[in-house]
Amino acid sequence: MNVYFISGLGADERTFQKLVLPKHWSITHIPWLPIEQDETLLSYSTKLSKLFDTSKPFVVVGLSFGGIVAIELAKLLQPKLIILISSIATRQEMPFYFKKPGMLKLLNTVPTTLLNKASRFNYWFAGMKTTGEKKLIRDILYNTSPSFIKWAVNEIFLWENEVKPANVFHIHGTSDRIFFCHKTAADMKVKGGSHFMVYTKANLISKILSDKINEL
Repeated sequence: MNVYFISGLGADERTFQKLVLPKHWSITHIPWLPIEQDETLLSYSTKLSKLFDTSKPFVVVGLSFGGIVAIELAKLLQPKLIILISSIATRQEMPFYFKKPGMLKLLNTVPTTLLNKASRFNYWFAGMKTTGEKKLIRDILYNTSPSFIKWAVNEIFLWENEVKPANVFHIHGTSDRIFFCHKTAADMKVKGGSHFMVYTKANLISKILSDKINEL
């Protein structure tokens, strides 16, 4: 089975580094490509879709913002399965603060130079506690373009998807502070799982992924 992983906002494959997955899978990590002027989520997803081999059955695993992109990719491609981790499938699952126009205006006033700086707020929001976890998010943010972060958050605010595809399997942590678990229609709820549970509860997430994909 070909399995494509899409990481969270601006992050790379390091977010999945603790997963232990079947060796017979063909795993590809989809990179975040540079954004172009006036890029929309649809045009960006179309650009990413060209990185997929659609000649064989495949699965898409999307983490956080990567899950939103995976939903958009499903409108362009035909994956056998979409797995969302710490993400949302529809606009209805968004927290209230992503639906307030005033919040979007506030975002646009934030200097881009501040967007890739780690803070205690980042650590708390993502549920990172150990030194290693905090170092990882610092490194990821440092290596992420601030303009890409602002663009992506803006696209989340504007996202209007209202239909959850039938082939979606959604895994969500009950302690997620970014996308609240009670707002989602998650198929698998991980007790105590934070937004970063793909790293902090990697053994459990590995088992869930393996069991679900091996059913195909």
